[in-house]
Amino acid sequence: MATFYHAMTRSAKARKLYVQVLLILLLLFHYVYTVGHPGEFGVLPSTALCAVLSSFKRADRWLRALCDRSRAFGTLSLVALAIGFMPHLYMTAVTAAYLLLAALFYPSVRVMTECSDTSRIPDLRKHPGLLTERYHDHHHAKLPHDADSGNPDISAQ
Repeated sequence: MATFYHAMTRSAKARKLYVQVLLILLLLFHYVYTVGHPGEFGVLPSTALCAVLSSFKRADRWLRALCDRSRAFGTLSLVALAIGFMPHLYMTAVTAAYLLLAALFYPSVRVMTECSDTSRIPDLRKHPGLLTERYHDHHHAKLPHDADSGNPDISAQ
């Protein structure tokens, strides 16, 4: 996975492939859902969202916004959860969930700027795990690393 992450940070073509695979999976799920549930018109808002995502520039901007802005990520999560309980909008909730999952693995602006720094490239090639740690550093949680001050006694906190 580290090589895939590194390829996505370096190449716009790799990010475009990622977005296209996401779109193909969504459209395939739409097809299977409409075959299984004929006459269900709740798939139309989700299909419109897929049509909007067919533009790579727009999809790239949306996935980066979801990745870098925790409030947008949380809002879409709550909306997807609420929409999932509404009749006929199951596909829209699934599409939002796919977008959220895709945004988790999409390179953030911080990682992109770090990888564009030419002095860091040899370090990242020697230790590809550093890039993976940057991806999954819980940037959505915004928690301090040593919240417990290193004290193993839980009553002292």
